[in-house]
This record gives sequence, C-alpha cells and structure tokens, in this order.
Amino acid sequence: MQREISVKEVESTLEECENIDEPIIVKRKDKSDVVILSLKEYKEKLLEMDIIKHLQKSEEDIENGRTIPAEEMFKELREKYGY
Repeated sequence: MQREISVKEVESTLEECENIDEPIIVKRKDKSDVVILSLKEYKEKLLEMDIIKHLQKSEEDIENGRTIPAEEMFKELREKYGY
C-alpha cells in the first residue's frame, strides 16, 4: 500500500516515521509527483532493474543465436579448470 501526502506534510511525516514501510507519494500542484522510498526498498528496486536488464540481454543473445550448447561450455570449463 502507499500513502499520498502534500509537499507541506513531507517534513512532519518523515519526522513521525521511524521506518518507511511503504512508498510515500508527494502530490505537487502542476508538477510531477515524487515518491519517497526507504533506502532498503530503493536498493531492492535497483537490484531488480539490474536483474531485468541482464535477463533482457540474455533473451537477445538467445534470439540472435549468440549461445553455445551446455555440453560444449562444460567441456571448456573442465579443460580450463581441470575437472
């Protein structure tokens, strides 16, 4: 769930909050709204976006034939590391 507050309420709301457990949407007149997240949630979102970016790159590699069979990859690893 999320909360919506005005710009004037930001400071008092943040002072009251021991932890920001949910996103806080700051409504502004005639401007884009702003979202306040906890640092933990922000870091989780950054990690999630990074994972999605890598998955999209992997999907592009598959679609464009930039892959090798697993058996071949394992063979290369065994040769390189001696397993």
